[in-house]
Amino acid sequence: MNSYREKDRELTRFVAERVSLLQARYLRDDARAVAALARLRRGVATRAGSMPELWELTFDNMPTMLADESDFSRSERDGAPTKWEQAAHDAITLHAWHQQSRSEPMHRNRAGFGTALRTLGDRISPEGVRRRFHALGTTSQHDARLIMLRGLVGQLRAHSIPLDYGRLACDLRRLDGGTYAKDVLLQWGRDYHRAPARDTNDPQTTPVKGEI
Repeated sequence: MNSYREKDRELTRFVAERVSLLQARYLRDDARAVAALARLRRGVATRAGSMPELWELTFDNMPTMLADESDFSRSERDGAPTKWEQAAHDAITLHAWHQQSRSEPMHRNRAGFGTALRTLGDRISPEGVRRRFHALGTTSQHDARLIMLRGLVGQLRAHSIPLDYGRLACDLRRLDGGTYAKDVLLQWGRDYHRAPARDTNDPQTTPVKGEI
């Protein structure tokens, strides 16, 4: 039996590779990729596996450990998607929503969710974004969380702010799993409230001698 840590690592890798490939083809205006992202956008906030037209895009070459029947819960044995399958589906479809009509990549490694929302708030409305971020953090319902995420990701798209979708997939799995949900929220909060890095070439932000 594989550990949750191993499964999360494989989930992160799988989603990052899948969205990177789709994104690269989309940015080259590949007709099949454009059509694929259009189909994926229709899958936002749906149950993994419920749309046959998305099976290949979300399940193809998924690591076997993420659907290991020996580790299934009762609901999974009865046909429910695993938490890793659902997280992969959610992240891949959200990326398609984010990438729509953008000519620059909206998946970027190490672009954390809290940091992205801090950037969004600085651009449009710190208090408005903060309220929506707090509401997202306090909901425990998967469907409600995805609806909120779709709205926030739409705003990130409008302002060309990227996300790391491999990392987001892992975050979503942990939020649904419950055990590490508080750790995810703590990291989101840290990233959101961390002071932006100073530009040392900007005379307005470079400390003068003796300044603390």
